[in-house]
Order: sequence, then structure tokens, then C-alpha cells
Amino acid sequence: MSNCLVFITGGTGFIGSHTVGALLEAGYRVRLSIRRPEQDEIVKKRYPKFASAIETILIQDFSDPESFKRALDGAEHVIHLATPMPGRSGTDFRKDFAEPAVNATLAVLETALNFTQIKKVIVMSSVVALLPISALARPDLEYEVKDNTGEVIPFDQDAEFPPGFMGQFLKYCASKIVAHQATRDFVRERKPHYTLITLHPTYVMGHDLTQETAEGLGGINSILWKSLASEKPLLGTSWVHVRDVADAHIKALDVDVKHEKEFLLAGPSFPWEDAIEYIRKKFPGLEIKLVPPFKGKWKVDVTEAETVLGLRWRPKELILDEVIGQQLALGNKLT
Repeated sequence: MSNCLVFITGGTGFIGSHTVGALLEAGYRVRLSIRRPEQDEIVKKRYPKFASAIETILIQDFSDPESFKRALDGAEHVIHLATPMPGRSGTDFRKDFAEPAVNATLAVLETALNFTQIKKVIVMSSVVALLPISALARPDLEYEVKDNTGEVIPFDQDAEFPPGFMGQFLKYCASKIVAHQATRDFVRERKPHYTLITLHPTYVMGHDLTQETAEGLGGINSILWKSLASEKPLLGTSWVHVRDVADAHIKALDVDVKHEKEFLLAGPSFPWEDAIEYIRKKFPGLEIKLVPPFKGKWKVDVTEAETVLGLRWRPKELILDEVIGQQLALGNKLT
């Protein structure tokens, strides 16, 4: 493991920045894909102790397998995190979400076939790839989620989405469904030599290493923040700390894992009643607008993550401390 080279896409994003840090702390060398030349300096400044263990490679077309050939040369493992995000993509589901997510994943998997030294490929999926889209549209409903069932989640790619941010978020979720199925199909048809692992976190939140301004609030952190200013929450009760997700990548590289293994990632359910009570004690000046009762709960089976990867979950209170604390420090206000 020591000094082994890992290639990672999406390493400049919210989850990716923590994953890169965890890889470096664990002794790996990291090669990151970047979309703009100026990101090279930003990345190396983010991890000053490990600048010599970091290299970047400019990749602007994630759908072209040729783009990844230099990136994978010499790498022992691959982590694919890059995906179209709500609020940063266009509005057309097929063109701006589904096709980029599927094509980028397949380009990475296809290119890795040409490099026999590659041992593991980890694809960052999501819990939403294992749930019907209705579970995301209705956080007040109850669902039970399991990994490694082989269930195919049906989804109509011509379905209509609601307007606004929630519609964009649901398009992101739907793209995860179709990309995960494309990954399964690829493995069945191409039978790669490397071990493929997919990670399926629930709502990922925590301190954002990439956020520098109040306006830079994004991802699930922003949905949590918007929830505090709403009468009813916009997300469910199954959360996971971003550093737990980063740790899952390291564990998946370090332990013996079966091929085509799925790992759900989620800490214990955190009822909104408990979250509100904690927030009011810790941040008494924050005027949250949430009004009970709150319905809906996901029962997420994380047995595999706990037994195979040995993961233990950071407390949900830490998520609230970090997300709310960071926004208040940056001058963000509930509106």
C-alpha cells in the first residue's frame, strides 16, 4: 500500500477533497484529474504537507476513454467520484445529467481494462441508486434500503421533473440510478480483471474544504441549511459524515473485498426532533423554522460496511456543528 499511486476523478469537489486528504494521510500517492490548469496550485496548497505526493492531470472530456489513458498509466487503484451536480449543470436530464454520468463512468471502466496493474476501481455511487426516485421526492415516506440485492431500480428517462432546485436534485438522483445500472451491465458484459467496488452513501454532509464564501454553499450541506429555514425538512434522517465516506475509500483499498461489492454508508438515523433540540442548545441565536411532527425514515442496512470495511460512524451532532458553524462563520443567514 505504501507509496502506491491512486488516480482519482472528482478530487477537487466536496467528497473528493476529503478523500484525497485521507489517501495522502494513509501513505498513498495521488494523481487527480483537473478541468482547469489553475486547479493544480489550489490542490497542492490544500495539502501543503503532501505536495510532493500529489500530481494533477488535465482532463476536460470525461466521456472519451482516450482522455484517461495517461491518467491511468502506473496507477494501482482508481477512484471515480466526478459526476454532474445539481446547481452546477444544465437543466436537460439526458444531456446534462444522465449521459455525462454514464459516459464518464464507462470511460473510466473501459480504459482501466487496458492496464493490467490496476487492482481496484471504486465508483462513488449513492444510496439513491438503490432506491426508487419517489423516495427522494417524498422524504416523509419510509423505506428500507439494502445493498447487494441485484435489484434493478426502474426509471423512465422521459419522466417530468418539478421546477427549481428540487427538480435539479432529483435529476442528479436519477442519473445515479442509470449510471449504476450501466456499471452493473459493464461488469456483466466485459468481466474486468480488476475488483470493482461501489459506495452508496446517504446524505453526505460536514465541513466543506472547498467552500470559501457564503455564496459557495452547495451540495447536501445546502439542503440541510435550506431545511432549517423551512417548515418541513427537505432531506431525510439518514446522514453520513463526509470523512466517514472518505474513510470508506481507504478501507475498501486496504481490505480484501469481493468483486462487484456494494457498500451502503450511513450512520444511525437522526430524528429531526433530536436535531432541532441539539441545534437550539448549541446555536441559540439561530432562528430555525422547522415545525414538528416529522414523518419518514430510511432504514439503511450498513452491515457490510461495518463488518467488511470495519467502519464506525461519526456522531450526527458533529455534522450539525461543522455545517452550521461553517455557514455562520462565513456570514450565511437563514432566509
